[in-house]
Amino acid sequence: MAEENQKIVEKYYIEVNPSAKVKFINGLLGGLGWGVGLTIGTAFFLAIMGYAISRVDFAPIIGQFFQGIIESSQQNLETR
Repeated sequence: MAEENQKIVEKYYIEVNPSAKVKFINGLLGGLGWGVGLTIGTAFFLAIMGYAISRVDFAPIIGQFFQGIIESSQQNLETR
């Protein structure tokens, strides 16, 4: 009985080296899945953030801040 249990345990810990083709396909599918998931997740996050920022009234303040930076940069470029 103990020998039988030992064989069952060993069965799950024996490392099987798949062929190069199987490794390539697994890596390719894993990379594609990761890339698609990351793209969808980023798009979803940016859409939510864009919607949330559009609902807040401080967006004009940020626009004025960037406008000041741009005007200052343009004045510095004109004086050179």
